[in-house]
This record gives sequence, structure tokens and C-alpha cells, in this order.
Amino acid sequence: MASNSLIPADLAASIESQTGASISHVKLRGGGGASRLGAEVSLAWADGRSMDCYLSYDTRTSDPKRMPHYRREVSVLRALSGDAGSSGVKVPAYVAHEPAHLAILSGMVPGADRFDVADDKGALAADLADQLAKLHAIDPAALVLEGFDDPAVTPAQRVRAKIAEWRKLHMAATPDPILILALDWLEANVPAEDGPSVLLHGDAGPGNFLHSDNRVGAMIDWELTHYGDPHEDLAQIWVRSLFQPFVPMRAFIAAYERASGRVIDTNRLKFYRLFFQMSFITPGHAGIHAVGGGAEVALMGMGLVFHTAHMRVIVQSLAELTGQTLIDVRLPEVAATWVDKGFEAALSDLRHHIVPRVADQQAGAKAKSLARLVKYWQRRERYGAAFDRMERESIGKLLVRDFEDAATARHALAMAVAQGRIGRKLALQQCHERMMRDTFLMAEGMGAFATCYFPPFDGDSAQAS
Repeated sequence: MASNSLIPADLAASIESQTGASISHVKLRGGGGASRLGAEVSLAWADGRSMDCYLSYDTRTSDPKRMPHYRREVSVLRALSGDAGSSGVKVPAYVAHEPAHLAILSGMVPGADRFDVADDKGALAADLADQLAKLHAIDPAALVLEGFDDPAVTPAQRVRAKIAEWRKLHMAATPDPILILALDWLEANVPAEDGPSVLLHGDAGPGNFLHSDNRVGAMIDWELTHYGDPHEDLAQIWVRSLFQPFVPMRAFIAAYERASGRVIDTNRLKFYRLFFQMSFITPGHAGIHAVGGGAEVALMGMGLVFHTAHMRVIVQSLAELTGQTLIDVRLPEVAATWVDKGFEAALSDLRHHIVPRVADQQAGAKAKSLARLVKYWQRRERYGAAFDRMERESIGKLLVRDFEDAATARHALAMAVAQGRIGRKLALQQCHERMMRDTFLMAEGMGAFATCYFPPFDGDSAQAS
């Protein structure tokens, strides 16, 4: 379509003003979720020049927390496609940006973002390792980046500051024993200093780079970029491999060591694996458990899927890191009632009549997310009372007191953990039993995410266990 009417008029005007070109063609494309939008945009200049671009913009413009991420992403793209282009780090060429829409216009980069379609996955993973090695080799002092802090702050200082920030945020919201146990472990195990801070991608791994012919074409989605320990970028790939196929971590780390000349510490890698999860689970938990408005119900389905999966994985990870063996509990059988028919009817309508007819990307994403939420409601209606009773009685036995409801019991357990009034092993076992129940409630909407865990560092085993 040779019209810019498919994107907001003020955004189109800003692009044309900044580039001195006219928008000659717009084709809407998936933007990476229910809030991010995208479009292929062709520019044409009066002298006959033309350029194919990709425009990403965001519906979360009213969220003040988005702006710092956006400023850093714009700054990194400008630097790596400009003055720091000699680094060899491949990014889409910066063209223009518009803060009012959290929009970035960059040169079009051909290629796929799905890792599993690569013909030679080993070669592609090795090239990604090389890209990260080149990124981490850039001298931060040589960069002029807007929105970043002082690169002289060491990785350990950054980690301690973040843990303190997350703890303050979490304890002021809805304290959860799982996250308190994780914060305590992180605080007690901050790795010793091992070199200066480097520029990190912040969310590296499959899905966040484009590739063709088994080579990286560009690293994309830089909104979480920051300074820190190189192990953090590598650990992010391990976390992303929970949900997206990738090569065995040992093979990837070996490729990175060859490309960078660094020696990677497995224990430090596991620390940053948990650290990365906590970076989004802590604020996400506060949002999911907040009472009142602010959340889009139709987006909570996918939010609950990933939140439940990560909370379960955090419990398993803490057990792995501390050498604790967790014991499964038997879940009660609860008979279905007439209410199940209503949920089944709603799911049937969504599956057969609504989702297939939705052409709009945002509406489609919300409809699918809503279906997952209905599946959760269905199981919650059927099993919720029995599961709440199990949690209430189990925590009551542990703390030697009675509770009127599960939420009060869970909060009491969280405070007992925070105040050191209960052993860590007993608390983690209690959290494991709860996550068995929570995962069961969400399992119909989770698929393989209900059982995924980190592929072993040496391993070739499947993701689901």
C-alpha cells in the first residue's frame, strides 16, 4: 500500500521530517507481541534514492518505565551503526526515532528470527557467540551513550544494587517466599570481581537476532541493554533456551571462549541465570498480584504462563544450586461440575469461531492469551478450594498456627523466610509443593512450558523433563 495512513499520522510526519524523504509504501507486520507494533516502510527521496526500512513502535507510551529502555536502545543502535560500526557488531542501521510512539526506524535486514529454521545450527550459534564476543570487546569509555550509567561501576556493585532495588520493590508489594529465597541466595553468592563492566545486549539469544545462510544478519531488540558482566549475556541465552530451541550450552560457551579469549565460569553463569530471571520476575510478580486496575485481562493469560513457568524453574534452580532434593506431593482428585460446561463452551468459541477469524495481530494475540486465561479459570474453579486448603494447612503445620485463607498463610511464610524464622530447606520444599499446584492449574494453557527446565550444561537431553 503506497500510503502512510496505516501508521499514526504524527509518526509518519516525524519520519518524513527527520529523513527528508517521503514514505512511499507501508506494510504492517508483526511487532513482537501484543503491545509492540511493526511495519515495513519504504522511503523515497526526490533525487531518486530509496530505502527499505523496518519501523517498530509501542502501545505502552503512557508507561514511564518504558522510556529509559527506549532511550538506551536508540543510543546503542546509533552508536553501533555509526561511530562504533568498526566493532563488527551487526545491528540494523539507525535511520530515525520518535519518542512519542517509542518508535525506531532502521534499515531492513533480511533473514529469519527463528533459530530452529537454520540449516546448520552449530555454525549459526558459533556466529552468535562471535557477535557477543565482539560486543563485549568494545571499550565502554570510547562510546557516547545516552541513558547509561557510569561504566566504571563494577559488575558486583551493579548486582548488589539491583538485588537491593528488587528486594525493596518486592517487600513493598506482595512478598512471596520463592522470590525472597531467591534474593537471599543471590545476595549471599555475588561473584567476586573478575574484570570491568562491558556493554551487554541485555536479552541475548534465539528470537533476538536475524539470520540467513547460517550467519547472524543483525542483533535486534536492544531495549534491555546495559553494562555488566559478560556472563550475564551468556546466561540470558540459557534462560531463553527454556522456551526456544538452541544448541547445547557447552558447545555455545566453547565457541564464545574461542572467539573472545575469555574463560567462562560455570558457577558464575548459573548465578547470572537466576539473576536474569529475577530481573523480570520481580517487577512482573508485583504487577500480576496487584489488586485493582492497570492490567489488561486479555494479556494476563500469556503473562501467567511465563510467570508460572519461571516461578517453578526458580524453585528447581534454587534446589540445584543448594543441592536440595525436592519431594513431590500427591494432588487431590476433584470431580467436575456443571460449571465446566460453560468454560468448555467459551474455549470452543475462542478456538473455532473467534481466533480463526481474527486478522489483526494485536486482537489475535489477545484472543489466544484470553483462551489460556479461561483454561486457568476452569481449573481454578474446579481445584482452587482444595488446593487452597492444602496450602493453608501445610503452612499452618510448618508455622504452628491456623490461617483463614491461603493468601494469609503464604504471606506469613514469606515473612518467616524474610525474618529467618524458618529453615531454608523447609521453606523451599513448601514452595515446591505450591508450584506443583500452581503449575497444574495453568498446565492446560502452558503445554511443554509446564515441565521445561534448563538443558544441562553438558547435555543433549530434551528441554521438557
